[in-house]
Amino acid sequence: MGRDIMDMNKDTFWKLIEGAKEQCGRDMAFMARWLEGRLLGMQPEQVLKFYAALSGYKEAANKYGLWTAAVLIKEDGCSDDRFIDFRTWLIAQGKEIYMAALENPDSLAGVERYGNCEFASLNYVGYAAYKESTGRSIYQDCTLEMEKRMLAEVSKEIRYHPMIEYPLEIPDALIVYPKLGAMFSKTYNAESYRSHSMWNTSLPELKELVEKGADKVRKIRMEGGKNREKKKKRDGRAR
Repeated sequence: MGRDIMDMNKDTFWKLIEGAKEQCGRDMAFMARWLEGRLLGMQPEQVLKFYAALSGYKEAANKYGLWTAAVLIKEDGCSDDRFIDFRTWLIAQGKEIYMAALENPDSLAGVERYGNCEFASLNYVGYAAYKESTGRSIYQDCTLEMEKRMLAEVSKEIRYHPMIEYPLEIPDALIVYPKLGAMFSKTYNAESYRSHSMWNTSLPELKELVEKGADKVRKIRMEGGKNREKKKKRDGRAR
């Protein structure tokens, strides 16, 4: 694979990622080398497109709801830098898992976790291959316009979870993402997180999003309570 890719687009990007996963499994260092080797067999333009596609899919996954899920999954929290590496790890799992995670982050409860769910070196394989092929920095040649165009292109086929834009506090996250919440609760006491926010609410925009997310979860709780009451009434009449 590599020389048989005539053009780098969304489909061939995922073909390359999934080929790497099939060949390398959980060995991320091997996967990074494998991908770099395949990119070195391509024209610089194709390497540039690979880098743009990776950037586009990373940015398309740059959602607070996914970040919330990453906090539930990872063993030691998830800073902004580590969330970048989490997103590249997610991309490395292949298109099916990536798309499912954005449609419902709770689907990640069924995905095998390894490497603390971080794949930092995947961020740099395009850079390394392009530098070796051209002597130039890919950061100079992959323009902002190219990245924006790729983001718009990859976003067309993504279906997002209705809560994907909201940073949730841990107790609320357990409601929205129950499978991940159940995994989290086996190790941690969710009640201990009620006394402080895990988000930097000194930032007005972030505080507003946290509050909006909490309000939506309250509505979910209320709706759930109403549905339970309706079920009780139906069951009572059935007897």
